[in-house]
Amino acid sequence: MDIDSRNMKGVLRDFPQQVMDAIRMGEEVQIPRFNFNGIMFCGMGGSAIGGDVMTSLVRSVPVWVFRSYDIPEWVGKDTLAFVISYSGNTEETLAAYEKLKKTRANIICITSGGKLAEDNPPFVVKVPSGLQPRCAIGYLFFPALMILKRLDMVDFDKDELLSKLADMSRDLGDEDSDAFVLASKLLGRLPIIYAASPLEPVAKRWQTQFNENSKVLAHINIFSELNHNEIVGFGNPGIDNLVIILKDANYNPRIEKRIEITKQIIAPYTFGIKEVCAEGNSLLTRLFSLMYLGDWTSYHLAVQREVDPTPVERIAYLKNHLNAD
Repeated sequence: MDIDSRNMKGVLRDFPQQVMDAIRMGEEVQIPRFNFNGIMFCGMGGSAIGGDVMTSLVRSVPVWVFRSYDIPEWVGKDTLAFVISYSGNTEETLAAYEKLKKTRANIICITSGGKLAEDNPPFVVKVPSGLQPRCAIGYLFFPALMILKRLDMVDFDKDELLSKLADMSRDLGDEDSDAFVLASKLLGRLPIIYAASPLEPVAKRWQTQFNENSKVLAHINIFSELNHNEIVGFGNPGIDNLVIILKDANYNPRIEKRIEITKQIIAPYTFGIKEVCAEGNSLLTRLFSLMYLGDWTSYHLAVQREVDPTPVERIAYLKNHLNAD
């Protein structure tokens, strides 16, 4: 029996091409030069993670991500709002969108169709359908990035990013790859993922990919917050976990020192500690190369656990029962 019945491996290998296509979509979309002093993202699950990434990239104005049926009362004419739902039918996002329409916010929608597209919003990026939302992060993130680039909010090295992802795509599917080896160490163990700014969105992505692809629980926390509470919770020698520390070359030196001391404290209470370093010159490349490694690791862990990485039957069950009334 083919464990990967819907070819998640092929989808992952094609990710660099998805990024190229999504960048082109963002370049082609026609938008006015909005005036705003804050950016918000409305979305859930795989449709929201791009907003988290943007909080690490945009520094000139505040960026918020809302995973909710509601929106804050301060939203208005000075807000640029991205409403992102891959299916176009996400219940929470549609509810937030209806409330946004009653404000004077500048709204841009990114979707493959569904009710969101049917509403004919004035500014919409229509992306290809047929993927799991978590596998469409390129389509859901890069059009927004290109729009913000045009509005002078971000800049990035496109060539470096695409080259790095292409190199990784050739290697990470193999059984001698870093992703496969890390997955082997995680087999039967709880992944505990630690990071610090600007890699917090990457830790969240790793967690949710382990949840949906590998079908395992995973835990995340952030330096230096975890130094004020979580390190006290490590207690039982031999506990079945593996700590993964996501590293960035531009971490604050005090964060680096905290990481080293934390490793000393928790080492007796974990199977092991694995440091994984982001690679690349630009922040965007470092963020996406590390997320891509996590995607592949979660895929390999699924296969090693003999579970199909694509279906998310419990989410489907929940949605069906929500709609039963």
